[in-house]
Amino acid sequence: MIKFALVLVFACCSAQNSLFNGYDFGQHYSRIRIFDYDSYSDAKFLKFNIRAPTIVANWSITVTTEGKCSNDFTNIHFYLQYGAYPLTAPRNESFPQTYITRRHNLFKLIFNQTLINPLIQLNSPSIGTWFAMIFIDRPTSTIEPRISNTGCNIYLSTWLDYQVVSIPLTLILNEPIQIVLTNDKPSIYTSYYTLVGNSRIIILSEWSSNCDIIILAKINSLPNISLYDYKTVCKNKTCSMEIDQLSAFIWIYFQITVNNLSCLINPIHGKMLIRSIECLSFSNNFCIQSYPTRRIMFNYYYDFLYVPIYMTNRSNRGSTSSITLNGKDLSLYSYEFIVDDRNIGGTLYLDFDSRIMPFVSPNVNVSIHGCISKYRPLLFERCEYDYRIIIEKNSMVIRSLPYPEMALWYLTLQYVCNGAVNECANATLSLMFQISSSQCTKQQCGTYGVCRILTSQQNVFSTCSCIAGYRGYGCTDDTHAYTSKHLSSVLFLTISNLMFLPAIILAIYRHLYIEALIYFFNMFFSTFYHACDQDINKFCIFKYDGLQLSDFIGSYASFVITLITMAIIPRTIKAFLFMLGILTCIVINSRDRFDHLQFIWLISITFIFTILTWIIVSIKYRRLQPSSKRLLLYMPGFLLAFAGLILFAFCETDKNYWYIHSLWHIFIASSILFFLPHKNFYKKESVKQRLRPAQPNININIDSPSIGTDNQVIALPIDNASLSSSNTDSSKKSTDDLLH
Repeated sequence: MIKFALVLVFACCSAQNSLFNGYDFGQHYSRIRIFDYDSYSDAKFLKFNIRAPTIVANWSITVTTEGKCSNDFTNIHFYLQYGAYPLTAPRNESFPQTYITRRHNLFKLIFNQTLINPLIQLNSPSIGTWFAMIFIDRPTSTIEPRISNTGCNIYLSTWLDYQVVSIPLTLILNEPIQIVLTNDKPSIYTSYYTLVGNSRIIILSEWSSNCDIIILAKINSLPNISLYDYKTVCKNKTCSMEIDQLSAFIWIYFQITVNNLSCLINPIHGKMLIRSIECLSFSNNFCIQSYPTRRIMFNYYYDFLYVPIYMTNRSNRGSTSSITLNGKDLSLYSYEFIVDDRNIGGTLYLDFDSRIMPFVSPNVNVSIHGCISKYRPLLFERCEYDYRIIIEKNSMVIRSLPYPEMALWYLTLQYVCNGAVNECANATLSLMFQISSSQCTKQQCGTYGVCRILTSQQNVFSTCSCIAGYRGYGCTDDTHAYTSKHLSSVLFLTISNLMFLPAIILAIYRHLYIEALIYFFNMFFSTFYHACDQDINKFCIFKYDGLQLSDFIGSYASFVITLITMAIIPRTIKAFLFMLGILTCIVINSRDRFDHLQFIWLISITFIFTILTWIIVSIKYRRLQPSSKRLLLYMPGFLLAFAGLILFAFCETDKNYWYIHSLWHIFIASSILFFLPHKNFYKKESVKQRLRPAQPNININIDSPSIGTDNQVIALPIDNASLSSSNTDSSKKSTDDLLH
């Protein structure tokens, strides 16, 4: 259950921030279940809003577990990104070469459960939307069995709280404001909201004191002594601060402060004025003219095309994506495009194709330098290194921004020619370009991936689901790819099921037809399930889910049927239990085929039942059943089955699945050969013969009292009933008959 609360509580100013009266804001997410990281589809994304300026924002984190969680050193990753989904590669996955992966305002916290109630504090956070990305990353050195963590659930709760700082003064263009600094207020904030973009502004100030007065400025957040975009120190009572061209609809916050508090014995009065600077060509006040773009949306998520809108009478005004640059004029173009919550979950693409005109000498060294920048257009020299673009003549260049940050962005293109003036004047370049947005990597994920649209806590994003061991944002990292051993893994997993053939043949030979049918069912569906359960070149005779269910039912039923066959009960009762066991396997697999606990319970109950039949028969007939020879024959089967279960439960991982699971097939199928009852080869005696007692010969010697008499042998009649007790065992049905 997710609890999302926005609490607005009036709060008195604290001793530390006694200058400001404001409001406390809170935002809460409760019990968000987090999962092991394999790709972006496993991560949870949370959305937070900081609605007003604040000095510090706190994210409190609480982690709880449910079930059997033995690994306390599991790493939990909590990433915070301003205005975009966090872009990261926790396992050093590589990105496509054309991708720009450097981020602004990305903060990372990695902790485990030994850290109690971790806290993230951000000083002067930017106003707007923040996104958190949360997932679990287990140590790579630890081999985790596939069923080891099925009973452990990890939940995370987080609370954002911050106190809004009131801004008492707001600058308005060409209107001065009065400022007073005192002992009670040695620092004060002001703000300015840009309404018209692409203009340079200057802040002028005059003060009544010669003390150094520091003015700091920052875009979209409160500045402080260590975090600011612009800074000036007022000496001799006057100073000025120039600010670059900025896009419209941006807040700029100023902090005016005095470091030397002794200067505040008397209040310091000042005046601030903000005004625009006239843009002059080829001077220090040079301005870059930016053309707006129109965003055209298509039918797919994040599928946009940005079309420039030219506001001047250009010769090629009808073209929306082609410009001509040469050395005769400035040849500088800038384009403004917006990224908002409608396309932050995709990838932004900038495609360029330059062609030099046919009449230009091929020896001329001419190129186009570009810059991608936020909030303001920048020339190549001032551009961040990762956001620079160099387009050589007769070349194609692509740059991509995965999960772009929300802002007004600028693409600035500048003609560069290194040669003689006459050569450069005629060295004309034609540039075709396109700014677009799409899912994943242009709605694709290479050869070994599928693009998917997912939702996490109502945050929609696109991501690549990679196969065959490929990783990364575009499924281009082949560090752990296993395409080379794909054929061998398929053959191992499918052909290993043929080990059921000896068990099937032996069951038919001993007239155990139901057992033979179950083993054939298991072999058939296990073979085709593993042929379908492949990333590459899969072969499915019908739907994957149906094959998987049939394979699980066949595997469960093989265990149950074999154990019932080993029980010492009449065959008619076995037939009933066979049907009951198969129906039970169908029911529990339909409920949850991945619940290994129910499988353990089913096998345990069946095994205990079989052992009880052995004990009851042994006590009843006062001899060991099965016989010691039969139990000795069972031992190799038990060892093989036990080894298979150990491999399946404790050794099988995602990496070694293809050969460990094949060994599981071989061991379990081979063990059946030792468990199937032997056929009764001896000829059964008739019931009448087994019930007839033996007739003893009794010799009675009678000595005659007279001489000359002979000894005589007299045969006395014997009562059969008197000997019946000595032949009780022969009147009973042989326990061996109960095996058939």
